[in-house]
Amino acid sequence: MKQKLKAFIIIFMAALISLIAIYAFRSVSHAIEMVRGPELMWKSCAIWIKCIILTQTVLVIGGLFLFMLRKPKGTK
Repeated sequence: MKQKLKAFIIIFMAALISLIAIYAFRSVSHAIEMVRGPELMWKSCAIWIKCIILTQTVLVIGGLFLFMLRKPKGTK
């Protein structure tokens, strides 16, 4: 049961990270179409930073769930 739950958590994390990456690329491409000049760089950087923070959040929360499912040392 634990192995299936771990696999589900990992697949869910991968799906969320993929969705965040797609969101980042679509947002930056939309910004490229709408904004010109120096503002484009700042808007793109803000989108990338937001997506990096979201990705790190997914990794930390998923890692905590996986950590809670681990076997304690000394048990077999």
